[in-house]
Amino acid sequence: MARNRLNAYDALAAGQGAKSQTHFPVLDVLESSLSAIRDIDPTLIDEWGPTDRMDEGETAVSPAAGDNTFESLKDNIAAIGQQVPVLVRPSAKSKERFEIIFGRRRLRACRELGIAVKANVQALDDQTALLAKAVENANRRDLSFYEKALFADGIAKQYSTATEIGDAIGVSRHTVQHLKKVTSAVPKEVGYLIGPAPNRGRRQWFQLVDAFTNGGATKQRATAFLEGVGELSSDERLDALISELTEKSKPQSASREPIKGVTIKAGQGVAIKVAKGPFADWLNSNLDDLLKDAHKQFKATSKTED
Repeated sequence: MARNRLNAYDALAAGQGAKSQTHFPVLDVLESSLSAIRDIDPTLIDEWGPTDRMDEGETAVSPAAGDNTFESLKDNIAAIGQQVPVLVRPSAKSKERFEIIFGRRRLRACRELGIAVKANVQALDDQTALLAKAVENANRRDLSFYEKALFADGIAKQYSTATEIGDAIGVSRHTVQHLKKVTSAVPKEVGYLIGPAPNRGRRQWFQLVDAFTNGGATKQRATAFLEGVGELSSDERLDALISELTEKSKPQSASREPIKGVTIKAGQGVAIKVAKGPFADWLNSNLDDLLKDAHKQFKATSKTED
């Protein structure tokens, strides 16, 4: 069903509504309003729906230092005007207000410039609005792995299976499962402190998942670290946190020197290093018997199974 709705919306948005074989009454309303472009006061438009983009200026194709940042978008609108309308729907709470479906960056730019925003006003139910947002995201193709994970998590209540969620956001069922694994394991407070990490993907986020599920990482420890790392990019924050959590979760080897020339290192095992000399020669000849005696003593005094 979700795939049919997505295909129907996609065809209609491309001006091919007549080719859609499945009829959805809500799409009749959508079709009649495709040309309903209006100039709207940005202060009359409210937020709606799950968040997709975390950082207005840092994306997979336009990192923080790139040309297509939010400020560049705002400057472009100021110079030549808004070329692409946002999508809104009438608010259920007030006849004079609207809810933003997609185009939040354009809306914010117009709001900061103090100008009306060009908006396509469509009467959409929640599910069709989510599909419209998903189509726009698929066409944009610059959401990071973590932003996709947040979006999938945000629409999960609307769909009962991973396949339906995948159909809605244009990814496979297996990818949805990967995305859900991240949002289930990584506390959202930690994710928001990291940011979109536009140039990091599943491998890095799964390292963080492993740190939380198997490495003993906690939300308190992660947030404390991230709040103290200083001026780092989102990608660098993710890398730094992974390093912090994984390095400190590794067993630390302890080294001691009970007698001169003999070093014992304890970590995932015990390593004994003896400096070359007469004692090393004697130890080599008698080590088997010494270890057997030590093992007998261990079994006699320890309740732990060997």
